[in-house]
Amino acid sequence: MVVSGKIHYKHHHIDFEVKMEHEDIEEGVIKSEDGKRALIHAINRKFRVKYPLTSTIDPVHVSSI
Repeated sequence: MVVSGKIHYKHHHIDFEVKMEHEDIEEGVIKSEDGKRALIHAINRKFRVKYPLTSTIDPVHVSSI
């Protein structure tokens, strides 16, 4: 699936779109801390950034590959 949205930390933010699979991520919601951790890790890896786990992600859109 393709997950997209905007990640925020303090005064920094980026729009993102990453390919990943996780059962705790659905349209509009991340159901667990594990899902959020996996998504932030995928964003950091793709964009070569270091957003911490305390970052906020809003909104989350999910689409099929």
